[in-house]
Amino acid sequence: MEIFSDIFVYTLLFVTLYFEVFLLVTYIEERKMFAFPPSRERSPGSFPSVTIIVPAWNESKTIGGTVRSLLALDYPKDLLSIFIIDDGSTDDTLKVAEGYASNPQIKVFSKENGGKYTALNLGIKHAKSDLIGCLDADSFVDPRALLEIIPYFDNKEVMAVTPSVQIHNPTNVLQRMQAAEYMIGQFTRKIFSRINGLYVTPGPFSIYRTTVFDQIGGFIHAYNTEDMEMALRMQSHRMKIENAHTAFVYTVAPHSPHALYKQRVRWVSGFLKNAFFNYRHMFFSKKYGNLGLLTMPFAFISIFIALFFSAAYAQNIVGLIYKKYLEYSALGFTFEFGWPAFNFDWFSLNLEFRMLVIYAMLTGTIFFLLVGTRMVIKTNPINRSSLYFLLFYGLIAPFWLAKSLYNLITAKESPWR
Repeated sequence: MEIFSDIFVYTLLFVTLYFEVFLLVTYIEERKMFAFPPSRERSPGSFPSVTIIVPAWNESKTIGGTVRSLLALDYPKDLLSIFIIDDGSTDDTLKVAEGYASNPQIKVFSKENGGKYTALNLGIKHAKSDLIGCLDADSFVDPRALLEIIPYFDNKEVMAVTPSVQIHNPTNVLQRMQAAEYMIGQFTRKIFSRINGLYVTPGPFSIYRTTVFDQIGGFIHAYNTEDMEMALRMQSHRMKIENAHTAFVYTVAPHSPHALYKQRVRWVSGFLKNAFFNYRHMFFSKKYGNLGLLTMPFAFISIFIALFFSAAYAQNIVGLIYKKYLEYSALGFTFEFGWPAFNFDWFSLNLEFRMLVIYAMLTGTIFFLLVGTRMVIKTNPINRSSLYFLLFYGLIAPFWLAKSLYNLITAKESPWR
């Protein structure tokens, strides 16, 4: 029985390590695309018209900053329109939005509450521009974000471009941990864009060609993850999605464990349900290239891998606590005056093949974290956020992964908030 257990564990380790090596090799081959070239100069008549839709429900505290960041975009004012869609808010969101209605760039719409996707579709219906984007009402764009995105549309095959989404002003340990997570996410999104494997167009400032909605329709409910479903639908129609890693957009992160848990359950449940119920025909299909053969299957399987190793870790930690004194002795610890004095012996390291693979995966994760951080802050990538991520993320993520898997099995809906 033990041999079958080992085969199972080594299979999971191999799949994970293979995926990390694939990302690393792709990065080495495409590293020039990770540089920070200046935006290409454009002639005055070469800018496309853009409409940015801001769906809002009970966002009175943040929508003002969101709109002001859009008005501050470095882009021709006569080519940039901003639609604020109040989705039946019960607070002062509509009142705050109407305070900007006198600006010629801004139009304010109000409707009964129907969900974010209905607000987006209302904006799409009224838009007359070449490009349509969306921005969540708790996010803020860098002044150059749109200028960094537009050059990608010079390639006629590109139908959507995603930005570099980062955490706005992280203050506590939880938000700093998320800041590091988002930096790793930016690294992987850029890699996926190079292999046409993106499966989400984030709500904060993804930009689409207007023809996308003419060809495949507007947003749908999609288990409260309409931005993920839209990307999968685009990929199912073989539409190319790019990533502008220098187009920075900042979103407000959950500040409490409960808020983070609810957000991630919604995200992961949405991915699992969209992938399994609506787009499972794309799994392992050569027709959909790297997305079908690699990124979607691994994203799906990685949830089970994470839960398996988390359970194994929890089981082992009980034994480790029981054998604490013996293990300290084996590693060269001595106890003086009631405190352990550290005398580490490299020969005491566990160099079993399984552990070597785990060390390699940890090294890969740290590398992705450093490169992703370097892409975002462009300075020293070693900071507190990275440390918090390495220490705590693996301890809390299994909780929302397990809940998301439960939601998939029971078909339970994940609330928006």
